[in-house]
Amino acid sequence: MASMKLLYIGVCKENLARYYPSYISGEFLKDTFTDAELLDVVKLKSINVLMVDVFNSTFTTALLQQLKGSIKLINFLYQSIDSLIDLKEAENCGIKVKKLPDDIYCHEVAEFAVAQLLCACKGISQFDKSIKNGEWNQAIHTNFSLRGKTLGIVGFGNIAKCIITLCENWGMNILVTRKHMNKKQYVPNVTFVDFSHLIEKSNYIIFALPINKDTFQMFNENHMQKLNKNSIIVNISRGNIVDENAIYEALKSGRLYKYCTDVFSQEPVNKDHVLLNSDKTILSPHIAWATEDTLEKTYSVWFNQTAI
Repeated sequence: MASMKLLYIGVCKENLARYYPSYISGEFLKDTFTDAELLDVVKLKSINVLMVDVFNSTFTTALLQQLKGSIKLINFLYQSIDSLIDLKEAENCGIKVKKLPDDIYCHEVAEFAVAQLLCACKGISQFDKSIKNGEWNQAIHTNFSLRGKTLGIVGFGNIAKCIITLCENWGMNILVTRKHMNKKQYVPNVTFVDFSHLIEKSNYIIFALPINKDTFQMFNENHMQKLNKNSIIVNISRGNIVDENAIYEALKSGRLYKYCTDVFSQEPVNKDHVLLNSDKTILSPHIAWATEDTLEKTYSVWFNQTAI
């Protein structure tokens, strides 16, 4: 095995120390940085392996060509990496690229998406805040039922399939749209429809698909007037699947009742991010995948594929 010198990009050092104390020592690069700053660290510290978690840029053709000869492996703590790296150019540059297995924490992310939907429907946070403020206000919020409502799921990968399994016994109508539509495909309790139809007919919508040039801001201001009254959107994909400014305007106008998201167009989220100014959101810091069990499992898998 070649000698490895690791650079951790956007990785939580505290989580590494807690859940995988035998992690390989290395340098850490957090927050936002330029390609030039990344290249400087790689050169100065003789880095040959990049361990990538939160990454707000892209390994473009130009960047990969500048990393050629230094970096032997880019190891992503991601399941989907198509939007993060030019895979063909990485191969041309002799850089191995690895990622996590597609199904490593699909159950946990599905559970989180459903939990956000339930909290939005049932007003859990409002009730909790109210009663802790010394109130007994049973009119602060009206619960929304799930039974008899229509749930639209955008995407049909491992996470989406887990969501369907979790929700199928709740008496909901489940609509699904996917990249390669096959309306003759049969899945119990699921109807496959196009995206526009799903928006128009769904009470609740969950986005569970990868980000790419076709899905970038696929939900935008053009869709707002098609939303049903008291619609709730849950996003556990990527922040740029939706137009966040359009989401904010829909919340402000009342076209959208709640927006629940674990992901943002830029992470970590800026303090002046538009969605932080709305009381109609349920937000979390890209943490849906991380449970006590998955953190240990994920880091174990991640480090077992560091050989160069």
